[in-house]
Amino acid sequence: MRPTLPARKANAFLAENDKLRQLSTQVQTLLTLQRIWETVAPANLAGVSHIGQDEFGQTTIYCDNGAVAAKLRQQLPTLAEALRSKGVATAYLQVKVRAQALPVPERTVQKREISRAGLDNIARLSDGLEAGELKSALDHLLARHRPD
Repeated sequence: MRPTLPARKANAFLAENDKLRQLSTQVQTLLTLQRIWETVAPANLAGVSHIGQDEFGQTTIYCDNGAVAAKLRQQLPTLAEALRSKGVATAYLQVKVRAQALPVPERTVQKREISRAGLDNIARLSDGLEAGELKSALDHLLARHRPD
């Protein structure tokens, strides 16, 4: 049985390989950029937006949806100035929508029950109405809630 190598810190492992070292540097840059973004962005929008840089050093704000992107675009000059004051290059600052990779779970609607007395009252009301949209809607409601 071979003796196991002593455990090494992740940083030491990353420092040994040039590509991993470059990746680690990029990750640290993005983390620093995100921390700056969280201090500059409006509090209600910071949680649904992220900042990043592409391979050319252009800064981009990524949003979870179009509404957030629209709000940030309105504030772009102010945000760009605040980022510049923190040392972030913003020569070409842009806002992009990047929807969440995980789909929004479907919400199940619980069918509310109407009491027997309530159904009887609705039926009496429907019987006393002339043909029309209200009578049709009440009849539809009764058909959906009558026990089979």
